[in-house]
Amino acid sequence: MSLTKAIIGTLAALFAISTDIQRARAQCSPNDKIYIDPRLVPQRPRVSREQFINGGLGATDEERRRLDEAYYSQNLPIQMPYGNGYVLIHPTNPCIQQYIGK
Repeated sequence: MSLTKAIIGTLAALFAISTDIQRARAQCSPNDKIYIDPRLVPQRPRVSREQFINGGLGATDEERRRLDEAYYSQNLPIQMPYGNGYVLIHPTNPCIQQYIGK
């Protein structure tokens, strides 16, 4: 009896995962080529120009370096490994993805 419950639990979990993936795809255009689930893409912190200018006042060199890095990289594509290559993902719209093979 416990084997049947385990199989049913596994099937329910697989169904929930496939439903979540379909829900994530529903937010993207049907024409979008999705390699990585958009909900799993790490987002970069958004740093406004004012935060960039005012955040450096009285900051240590390390804090200033991290603020510079966050500000200048916030609009760069996010790179994630996928298969034998990697996927470039738009920083503000994770539905825009491009696979780059090696």
